[in-house]
Amino acid sequence: MKKRILIVDDDIMTLKILKKYLEDSYDVVTENAGYRFVEKMGSYEADLILLDIEMPVVNGLQAFDELRNNPALADTPVIFLSGVSNPTLVRELMNKGAAGYLVKTIPRSELIARIEKAFASGMKREKTQEVLILDNDVARLKDMRNNLMDNNYKVKVVRTTVEAVDHIRSHHPSLFIIGHDSTGVSPQEVYESLSRVIRDERVIPLVMEESFFTSELIDRVHAALENTNS
Repeated sequence: MKKRILIVDDDIMTLKILKKYLEDSYDVVTENAGYRFVEKMGSYEADLILLDIEMPVVNGLQAFDELRNNPALADTPVIFLSGVSNPTLVRELMNKGAAGYLVKTIPRSELIARIEKAFASGMKREKTQEVLILDNDVARLKDMRNNLMDNNYKVKVVRTTVEAVDHIRSHHPSLFIIGHDSTGVSPQEVYESLSRVIRDERVIPLVMEESFFTSELIDRVHAALENTNS
């Protein structure tokens, strides 16, 4: 499975060039406005972000601060892009946790090398294990998501088994909390229908019984992960 790279730049030509450079090696998505990146931040599911500094409305530095303030996304590595070299700014950004700083005229080979170095260095820190939640109760989904994020988990929520399978296969979450899907299928039936995918992708299943509420959530999640790792 290719790693996903998000390129955020208001210059369309830069987006086209960088996408062409990278699309053979990575799954590449693009965004041409800093404010839209901030609005849609959680939807890109990027493994690494190339972020332009100079953009109207919301510039790259502001967008970076917003990203770092989002618990689910704070560990995503960000490499800044600029039209000029600025050693002072480089030091400032690296001190704030940036994964790198590149001038846009960088050759393709060096760009890929710098991206691979960021991945190899583990800039997406040993975080934040990801939990996938399937449930058709919107209020309960919201409560569980907020509770898990407050305890430093990355969370993805879905409402159908199709969405769940797609996410499991593409992102390999650590744990899959199974509730009713949007067609009313029971948690146990969902588990049985997805058992092969769960097993093949080595995802830990946690079937949510009727009595399973958010007050128990963190203890259940911790126990499931610890039992598997022990």
